[in-house]
Amino acid sequence: MSKVITRLMGGLGNQMFQYAAGHALARRLAVPLLLDRTFLDQRGPQVTWTPRHFELGVLRAPITFATEAEVRRARLELDDVQHRRWKRLLPMFFKDACFVERVRIHDPAFEQLTAPVYLDGYWQNERYFSDTAEALRHELFLPAAEPAPRNADLMEQMGSCVSASLHVRRGDYVSLPEAASFHGVCSVDYYQDSARWLVEQGVDHFFVFSDDPDWVKTNIDLPGPATHINHNTGAESHWDLFLMKHCRHHIIANSSFSWWGAWLGEPAGKIVVAPERWLAGSDAPDGIIPPTWITR
Repeated sequence: MSKVITRLMGGLGNQMFQYAAGHALARRLAVPLLLDRTFLDQRGPQVTWTPRHFELGVLRAPITFATEAEVRRARLELDDVQHRRWKRLLPMFFKDACFVERVRIHDPAFEQLTAPVYLDGYWQNERYFSDTAEALRHELFLPAAEPAPRNADLMEQMGSCVSASLHVRRGDYVSLPEAASFHGVCSVDYYQDSARWLVEQGVDHFFVFSDDPDWVKTNIDLPGPATHINHNTGAESHWDLFLMKHCRHHIIANSSFSWWGAWLGEPAGKIVVAPERWLAGSDAPDGIIPPTWITR
């Protein structure tokens, strides 16, 4: 049966990118979307990256997993040396069934894909799913459960003022050498300068999100009233993303988590400030920052 299988990697924000690209492609081709979670399920001494779990279950998006047999068949040309050898010798008898992300910019070859196909990449570019943006915002990427009273109250507060979310990502960006050297962290100046500029645009209240709230309170001086949100922890952490969505404007980290918090908010009139340097040692990859957002 023709299908699209997308590989899941990383945390919730990355998994949302992978789902969004797979969903858009499967919808265009009118075939089912299956999710490969085998990478997320890996554990043991061979795992040198930040361990992750399947997190898309907190969304209303329908989920169907590929079986291990389906994943093995789909990934043959990636994982099986003998298969690759025969494909090099007799390419006319082999159809490319895997599409691996080749560049960090939008790859136009994605639009020419046919099913069956296996997607292996991060797909951090809204052009991969811009055709289904309405469905993502209003049908699929909504919370599967109702908010707790405390979160519901915060949503109301965010809607009653000129609010801005501010997300500070530290965690493994600081504690793990590999993550620190690859991602880097946004500077204090980035947050403080961006916040001052948003106050000039009319923002009158900041809602601050971080995995290191004590550090933020000690080191970032905001130019207006601020509510620091630190109660959504563990299995409830995803609620921070949905709270961000309810703010009018946004200052995001170099993090797919706050990228989605900003993107899911209604587009009309919102200001999103993103870091000019998305990865350590490089500017933001072309496409990860939508053209209507501002980099500082």
